[in-house]
Amino acid sequence: MSTAAPAGSPCRFLVLSIGKRASFHDAVLRALTDLADGSERPLTGVHPGVELPSSESPETARTPVYTRILGKARAFLDSALPTAELCLVTADNPDRAARAVRGLPAAGAAGPVPLVLVDAAGAGLSTAPFETAVAEALRELADGLPGGLGTGLGARHTAVYTENPETAGIPGTTGDGAAVQVARPYPLHLLPADPWTLAADVVRLFGDHVQRWLNDSAARVAARDGVTTLADALHGFLTGQAGSAWGLHYYTGSVVSGLIEDLDRLAGESGNPVLRGPSEHSLACGALARWQLDEAPFLTVVTSGMVDEFRGTLANLREARARGFVVCADSPSTAWYPFQGTVHGAEDSRAVLAARGVPHVYLDDPDRLPADLGAAYAAYHEDRGPVVLLATPAVLRATGPLPAGAGAGAVPGRRPAASLTVREDQLAPVADLVNHGPGRLLWQVGRLDHEEAGLVHDIARRAGVALADSLTRPGQVSRYRDGRVVPEYLGTLGLYGFSWRVHSYLHSRGRLRPRSEQCLLFLKSRIAEAATPFSPRVLRRSLRIAQVTREPAHLAPFTDHPVLADARGFLHALRERLDVAPEVLAARAAALADARESASDAVHELPVLPMSANHFFGRLRQVLDELITTEGYTYTGVYDVGRGGLSAVRNLPRTGPGFSGWYGRALMGDALQAVPAVALTRDDNVLAFIGDGAAALVPDIVPALVQQVCLYGHRLRRNVTVFRLVDGGHSVIRTYHEGRADAELSRQNQVVSLPEPEWSRSFGPLTVHHRHLADPSGAELRDLLRQPATVNLCSVPLSHNNEGDGLSLLSSHGWQRDELSDLTAAMIRTARNRAGLPGS
Repeated sequence: MSTAAPAGSPCRFLVLSIGKRASFHDAVLRALTDLADGSERPLTGVHPGVELPSSESPETARTPVYTRILGKARAFLDSALPTAELCLVTADNPDRAARAVRGLPAAGAAGPVPLVLVDAAGAGLSTAPFETAVAEALRELADGLPGGLGTGLGARHTAVYTENPETAGIPGTTGDGAAVQVARPYPLHLLPADPWTLAADVVRLFGDHVQRWLNDSAARVAARDGVTTLADALHGFLTGQAGSAWGLHYYTGSVVSGLIEDLDRLAGESGNPVLRGPSEHSLACGALARWQLDEAPFLTVVTSGMVDEFRGTLANLREARARGFVVCADSPSTAWYPFQGTVHGAEDSRAVLAARGVPHVYLDDPDRLPADLGAAYAAYHEDRGPVVLLATPAVLRATGPLPAGAGAGAVPGRRPAASLTVREDQLAPVADLVNHGPGRLLWQVGRLDHEEAGLVHDIARRAGVALADSLTRPGQVSRYRDGRVVPEYLGTLGLYGFSWRVHSYLHSRGRLRPRSEQCLLFLKSRIAEAATPFSPRVLRRSLRIAQVTREPAHLAPFTDHPVLADARGFLHALRERLDVAPEVLAARAAALADARESASDAVHELPVLPMSANHFFGRLRQVLDELITTEGYTYTGVYDVGRGGLSAVRNLPRTGPGFSGWYGRALMGDALQAVPAVALTRDDNVLAFIGDGAAALVPDIVPALVQQVCLYGHRLRRNVTVFRLVDGGHSVIRTYHEGRADAELSRQNQVVSLPEPEWSRSFGPLTVHHRHLADPSGAELRDLLRQPATVNLCSVPLSHNNEGDGLSLLSSHGWQRDELSDLTAAMIRTARNRAGLPGS
């Protein structure tokens, strides 16, 4: 083989064969020799430090597959490139390959980007799924090539061969199931054992390489002139509003792929988190959780037809007044029944969005984009929740900046919400209640910012106010604050999962205490049905209620003392007026002390297997109390819809706000889908409590976590432990059915779970364990919760019961309570009378 091209050769196609094994280079040489043989295409090359065997082989040794592929490739090259030079450079590593190319005659001349073939093991490069050795070597190779040969050299010009089946995504070879299949930037194949199969693949790769070059040359494909207008505008607007706090959430789709690429790059440059999920719906769950926990705005991008994939979570985002944009690709309204379109002659998704009260803008004309974005930005500032942007392909493809003064410039930066002055006629009655009675005053709080939380705790301490969080906003006040016990905190008040301390504070022997003896104040709450276990009749007739909200439409019809004001202003004004009568303060202290901490059931003490939810959460509570008080442990709780989530909200001590799937429409699976977004953006441990019913409804989150940690450079800051609570049924519905109708188990409440064996796997910096916790010790639980950079998936087999855990007010009358209620005593007397028992 000569080392220089004949004079006047019109084009030189470089093939770089990289590795230390002669057998690999020989297969490449065989393929190129056969492509050049019998044609006017010269084969040249240089092979520094590589001993090449002869490529000559008997014709009869060629396989039929090789012969057929070679025939097609020769015919193609004879037509397309009859006299092109084929130049093979073999080297044992990328650096030597680049040096060899620089030594070629006319090395700096522009030409097609080389075809790079890599024997990974021979070149000493790892192809493990989440390692970057090959990508880094290719970047170094491109930098070392002369002239323009390295410009544009990338994955589509490269093929990598590995000897390890598992790194190629082929499972079952070692029996441990460790194979990971994930798309690489470069094609990755298992190195064929048969040299003719490898040679055939090289022929195929070279044919594809030439065809790609011809297509690019014919089309004169140029890079887009700058980023898409929509990406640039939305990124600039959100950065102006929230800096690096807002998050980019996207799935994928052909029509939005360009927009996503631009936003992905822009978000990376500005330091905004890029957060993925296993479905479009999971993106909305993550955005909702981040807004509730950190008030982080969001930009979510999905493709055509996916506006329906957000389920009721879109309504939950609206209810939470979450700030952000949801970009959904759509078709022009004039299209004739378009594929995946939702705006056309047969349907109009805008009507659905309008019915849900979700702000939306239809972006169908690039020329109107400045005005349309101005309307979208105005809607963003109206605090009505996310703004949905239905964007047509013409708008998604448009490039170039918006005209000066248009779009983002048309609306000023984030406007502070108008402050509501606290009216004296509304403040005075509430101040009188706080200062002069009654002896029991319970506050349930909504979302509090840092200043509001400080004011609430200060007033509670000075006025003897009892505090409760809610099923939908757990942890806004909690058992622990800055590592210390909050004496005024009683637990949770809600439709389900109300704590025994809250119940005993408001009740005596199962009956509500007299209206004159107590008052409930709801702060930043509309007092929705989920907020209390009480019926509208009880709320109206049997309880004195004060309510503080800035929304006139949220004032409940049963509120006795409405205060239409900002929470911060109300709290400052109230604190200034604090002058609590000593006898009132003493009565409140006694009431708090009287509300004893108790599980208030018998089953939590029974160590039978499978464990009851009561028993498991009692054990976990002890561990958390110890970790919090002795090690300063903190965590963000994630609570899905089901008995397990209720039990966790009710029984576990919290150290701060968590995310509850019970918020809004109580959508099963939402909390689980939010775990990746929460875990990758908060500097805290994450504990998630997911029932088997909820887990069965949604995709697995582990691949999304692994992808973002190992491929996107996210850091799992602490420990993530997901407790999957497995009792084989929809427990809350089953309890309702059995309690109300005295029914047996219904088939509608069964869930089939197929537990996996225990396993442990490492993915780069991330370790994932699956464990069975049939009867975990305190030490085992402590160890699980303290493992850094670890995801623990814990399957917890549980038995079903209808006892305790605040499952309903009816459950508060059971025999397992700390005291028998008057209603229970009356029921006993009635039953004894009917049975004619002695002493009745």
